[in-house]
Amino acid sequence: MRTQRADDLAAVARFLGMDATADRVRRLEWALPFLTGSAEVIAGVAGADDAPAPQLRKLPFSSPLPVEVPDVAQPHELGALEAAQAIREGKLSPQELLESCLARIAATDEVIGAFVRRSDEAARAQAGVAEAAWPAGPLHGIPFAVKDLIDTNGLATEWGSPVFAGRTAPWDAVVVARLRAAGGILVGKTATHEIAYGVSTPHTRNPWNPDRMASGSSGGSAAALAARQVPAALGTDTGGSLRLPSAFCGTTAIRPTHGLVPREGVMTLAPTFDAVGPMARTARDCWMLLQVLLGGTAALRSLSPEHVRIGVVEHPHTTNVVETFKDLGARVEPVELPSLEVTAAAATVLVFAEAAAEFRDQGPFADDIQAFLDIGRVVPITDFLHAQRVRAAIKREYAALFERVDVLLTPTSPVTDLPHGISEVDGVPLVPVLTPFTFPASLAGLPAVAFPCGFSESGMPVGAQLMGPPRSEHALASLADTYQRVTEWHTRIPPSF
Repeated sequence: MRTQRADDLAAVARFLGMDATADRVRRLEWALPFLTGSAEVIAGVAGADDAPAPQLRKLPFSSPLPVEVPDVAQPHELGALEAAQAIREGKLSPQELLESCLARIAATDEVIGAFVRRSDEAARAQAGVAEAAWPAGPLHGIPFAVKDLIDTNGLATEWGSPVFAGRTAPWDAVVVARLRAAGGILVGKTATHEIAYGVSTPHTRNPWNPDRMASGSSGGSAAALAARQVPAALGTDTGGSLRLPSAFCGTTAIRPTHGLVPREGVMTLAPTFDAVGPMARTARDCWMLLQVLLGGTAALRSLSPEHVRIGVVEHPHTTNVVETFKDLGARVEPVELPSLEVTAAAATVLVFAEAAAEFRDQGPFADDIQAFLDIGRVVPITDFLHAQRVRAAIKREYAALFERVDVLLTPTSPVTDLPHGISEVDGVPLVPVLTPFTFPASLAGLPAVAFPCGFSESGMPVGAQLMGPPRSEHALASLADTYQRVTEWHTRIPPSF
């Protein structure tokens, strides 16, 4: 016997022009509590009409540090800047580096599943051209991979979904074109959660332990970096999809200030949240990639922590990071972030509505994704507008916080060790479990850098996050680089398998 609620949902589906099938009503009924619960959380929260843009204090950056090429067993172990320097010094050729990376992919990707398609022969042709040319750009001869949301001329971009199987763009996304112009060599597309609407990557396993998840939705890029398949990659981030897999896989990523990096040629999920960003093994490599994405070449300059005020959200994952920055002279003080529950609730309402608008009348997608897209179409306009005003109020709170401190230090995720293939933890979906510390930057449009800071008792990576005011990427990357110069977490390589 059908419930009144099911009848009501069927009526809503018909009103929106959707077929009121039993499966659709079931999905609506499953997803409805996520929307109504979030709307109830923000219902009594005072909103704001606008928010001031916080500014980073002027900080005394020093000169860039030289790049040294370490002794490694194989070229694929080099980071992006290290490999580029080795090529400039004539110690390594683009072809040698590419073949080392391709051999590493061949040896490991059957287990990891980082790539969904590759362009080996095109990459070899590009490496041959680079071999005969004097290094003309900062990425000359450097192999890179891009998430399967980012268009690449001649190589299909299917958005991780059978709905878009065979979809091929006639040109590169702006970010890919800029990496190529800087001398980068595309080796393939990395796996993502279907249409990036999730924080796992079902196709990809964690290189540190294939039985554990790589997170997502840029999990393929993070896993490829951790496994030393490539030294550089691109990902995207709506609610944490650059940063979460970096934490799970022990790599580094920068989510840029919203709107800073061009998104032409990149799939849109929720346009007021989405960002494209660099992924690598070090903050210095990420900064170099970010500069290329912005059309520039500025080197990363060092920043002494003694000049920086760091607001700390106390958590076991970041204890050693706090102590390291204290030892380096940083002024550290505990802070409380604007309500994480309110932040997540406002973000949920907005992302549901924005994603539903982007994928209206497309699909069918996996059940959970289709449920969120369907329920996003019934977000009341009053809830949507109120969520926008709550977002402005939260931005105001961060502006006030950044008058007291220069940057914020948090965990990237409260948990980074979960079985591969799960969709919930103790009955709670993965998104709210993993994203309490990543959604604030996404909602407020702020930049953040995620970087490895240790390992769990079970041997899985643990990640930290630095977040700052708009356009503070230089300070964030410099501080993360300083931490990485005095620690070695980022240098560890997953065991062979």
